[in-house]
Amino acid sequence: MPSVQMRSSPSVSPPRTVTDLKQRVIACLNRLSDRDTQSLAAAELDSIALNLSPEAFSLFINCLQTTDSSAKSPVRKHCVSLISLLSRSHGDSLAPHLPKMVSTILRRLRDPDSSVRAACATASVDMTTNITELPFSVLAGPMIEALIHDCDANAQIGAAVCLAAAIDAADDPDVEQLQKALPKIGKLLKSEGFKAKPELLGAIGSVIGAIGGRNSDKAVLDWLLPNVLEFLSSDDWHARKAAAEAVARVATAEEELAPLYKKACLALLESRRFDKVKLVRETMNHTLSLWKQLGDDSPDSSSLSKSVSTGKGINTLKSKENNPNVPTSSKLNDDEAAESKEKRPSGTRRVLFPAKPKVKENRSNKSQVVAVVQSSDEEEESSSSSQTKNAEEELSLIRNQITQIEKQQSSLVDLFQRFMESSQNEMQSLGRRVRCLETSFSVLSTDLLVSRTITQNGTHKRNAHLQN
Repeated sequence: MPSVQMRSSPSVSPPRTVTDLKQRVIACLNRLSDRDTQSLAAAELDSIALNLSPEAFSLFINCLQTTDSSAKSPVRKHCVSLISLLSRSHGDSLAPHLPKMVSTILRRLRDPDSSVRAACATASVDMTTNITELPFSVLAGPMIEALIHDCDANAQIGAAVCLAAAIDAADDPDVEQLQKALPKIGKLLKSEGFKAKPELLGAIGSVIGAIGGRNSDKAVLDWLLPNVLEFLSSDDWHARKAAAEAVARVATAEEELAPLYKKACLALLESRRFDKVKLVRETMNHTLSLWKQLGDDSPDSSSLSKSVSTGKGINTLKSKENNPNVPTSSKLNDDEAAESKEKRPSGTRRVLFPAKPKVKENRSNKSQVVAVVQSSDEEEESSSSSQTKNAEEELSLIRNQITQIEKQQSSLVDLFQRFMESSQNEMQSLGRRVRCLETSFSVLSTDLLVSRTITQNGTHKRNAHLQN
């Protein structure tokens, strides 16, 4: 009999521990909704999460998934915080359960409480940095799908924030996945059904930073960057700040393609750097400094620099031909300079500086220089004219606003004057009514006095007549 009991005890004890753990977790979750027992229940749940065995991971996560929107906000928030605690304490041993943990986070993205969504972003960072056995796509894929297809505003905000936080925290994000998802995410900027535009701009900036110029598609940036730049003039200052940060990500990440958009970005940032909100203004100026540090790799600028350099060389050669007493140019090598000093006859001068071909090159290069300089002058004039037009438009808007304010002030003054006149008329009418009441009261009082005197005289006469 004792041997049978020893064999049966291991088979009976695990179910008891599983049921006890489940009941204990559910009891703690119920106590979280009470203020008196909230701190004790949270501490007990944290200790359970820290001391879990790998066999109990699935049960514990299932218990956390049972909470729904009917639970109180502290319960929902702490369930998400327990996912973070599990990721930090157990790490890669949770890799088989990562999809279930991600689904738990996605269920909480619709939460109306912003603190719960912030806890979801923290949990996304902890899962990304501590569970590294599985590829990044296991975490990012469901978040991208939720961001694209979910129509709830809170879910859009939570998915964008969580995706941006996970991408920024990842050491090795899936560049191909993000590159394929960038056009789909960028199309949401034009969607009227997508409400979380500031958070979406932050996610786009994180995706661009993660791609980092690796296999970047110029066609995608050609339509994505103008859409982002439109939000620099948005009415929502959060959107303006997020757009400026996304444009800064383009300047730092796209080293090869960013100089192609330098002129357009600088013009817009110059026009928007005097924002009325301090945080937006600082972000605009920082982004503007980043774009100014970029080199100008456009073909016009490179041809301009080449043509100017050739033109300078031709001018020096021509001056050398006209005046033989002028010393040799500094651009020649030391050996050539020494040979020219030792051999100064006309033959050597003709070999070093042939006249006829240089004159032809000089003419052709002069025409090239003039054409390029004219084109550059035209570009500068067009950019300056566009800046002046923008300034004039802003000034006209300011004037219109000032005139509207003046009209409103004048209408308010007129309304106040009419109110004062009506109040004065009412006071005068009230004074007349009071005087009428006073006169009527005085008449009534005199009538009463006369009637009293008459009655008193009549009673005296009657008494006297009766006495007689």
